Amino acid sequence: MPTLPQAKTGYLKGVRGLVLTPLNPDGSMPASPTRHGIKTAQSASVEPETVEGESGELRGGDRVLARFEEHDVVVGVNITLTDARMDAQAAQIIAGGQLLTQDDGAGNQQVIGYVAPTIEEQAQRTPFQAELYVANFNKSGGVDGFIKYTFPFCIGYAPSIEHQDQEWGTPEFEIRARENPATGESYCRWEFVEQLPAELQ
Repeated sequence: MPTLPQAKTGYLKGVRGLVLTPLNPDGSMPASPTRHGIKTAQSASVEPETVEGESGELRGGDRVLARFEEHDVVVGVNITLTDARMDAQAAQIIAGGQLLTQDDGAGNQQVIGYVAPTIEEQAQRTPFQAELYVANFNKSGGVDGFIKYTFPFCIGYAPSIEHQDQEWGTPEFEIRARENPATGESYCRWEFVEQLPAELQ
């Protein structure tokens, strides 16, 4: 029987990659979706965002006449990806902005950089679907398949980037996952799969 990976609350160990699929502005899936995989090793935290309910009492002198209490509601999750190798295509999908390209000499356009979105462009972020793949470890420490987390409607933000000697630039991406307004899907689902998708192999 597969089990969830052993991890601290909200922190996923054994992350194998992320697949991003840009959506239409209303959250629906395009007729010909484009999937992009981030293949480098990374860490991920998934923290629920909760709207706290209110509570109170109606008193008559020293007596409590009535009491009301509203339940807290989880409206989505906030995802933070760290230690990922800088990927211009992923930055463009998550944060918006534009890709810098150049001809590779064979008539193909090669991505060589990224331009962050303007303030005006940030008000019109393109939503995307995110699939996060985490290795599922068995008792002997081997990988027994993977857990696939799907976030069907996400909005991302410009990453912060850290550069160190003899290491690649490692951005920290922030993503907010919410219910999909076009399909009514929940903000998150997970399932066990045997293999990684082609984008991560």
